[in-house]
Amino acid sequence: MITSRWVNQNSVSSFSQKFTALLSPYCDIFYENSNVIMTKKPSPFRISAQMFLLISIAIFSCGKSGKNELSPQKASSAFTEGNSNAFVVSQVLLQTTMPGSDITDIQYNADHSLKGYRTEGGTYTTSVTYAPSKVIYTTVYGGNKSSDIVYDLVNQYAVKKLETFYTSGGNVSDVIQTDYVYEAGKVAKEYYRENNLPDGYLAYYYDDHNVTFQERYDADGLIVNKVSYEYYLKHADKSTVFSQFNFKTDAKLFPQKSQNLVEKKYLKKPGKNPVSTHYTYILNGSGYPTSGTVSGSASYNWTSIWQ
Repeated sequence: MITSRWVNQNSVSSFSQKFTALLSPYCDIFYENSNVIMTKKPSPFRISAQMFLLISIAIFSCGKSGKNELSPQKASSAFTEGNSNAFVVSQVLLQTTMPGSDITDIQYNADHSLKGYRTEGGTYTTSVTYAPSKVIYTTVYGGNKSSDIVYDLVNQYAVKKLETFYTSGGNVSDVIQTDYVYEAGKVAKEYYRENNLPDGYLAYYYDDHNVTFQERYDADGLIVNKVSYEYYLKHADKSTVFSQFNFKTDAKLFPQKSQNLVEKKYLKKPGKNPVSTHYTYILNGSGYPTSGTVSGSASYNWTSIWQ
């Protein structure tokens, strides 16, 4: 537990800003004391496919089962009213079983900054170290260094990320650089270079609170795809490390991209029909996603544990 605050039922946007956070994903989460249900239909807590996060709307539990289900409209109302005088505690992610992004044994320093974690069933171990204006993620596999990710920071936010990948013999196999451009306090564009060659960019577009859509362009400036989002506006993405837009557990190094949990995502590629994905969640009593389902071209379930 980190901090605690009283939440007024009409202060959803303030609540979202102060308790940000899958994923993240993402990101991605508890089995116990699930007082709030966001799914429109029951879903198992075990995973079944590949990743990305999230959503449907929440209500307080009732009856012997401790759980109940409502339509999204009724669930939103029940969640707001039921929590109008709730004592809410900020929580940290301990693990998530999201397919393709399973993260376990997440550890934190005394100041609640990220210390390390394991991925891929515990076979990869990542440690996080801090230097002036830098954060370094070092990943080891089978006793050998697998990758380094170095973030350069300005005013506590990342302006560049340099990812270096290694062979089992210790040779560099790939280098990917990302440069971040900010506008109005938000990440507006991410420019990519792979092995020192341009690899296009990603542009984000926002409303007052969330990313409304993003567009990926290749090195020639041609659009690769466009992803649009719809949100559950009464429910915050509260993770400060792993979130629906930061699946590398680096969410704390950027301004929050979206304050609310994603409900639907639409992927559009040139010359092809849009592909839609729908997200549902189960929330614990403090509003953190403890499990959820993703329905679309690749459907799966996920769970996470918070403390």
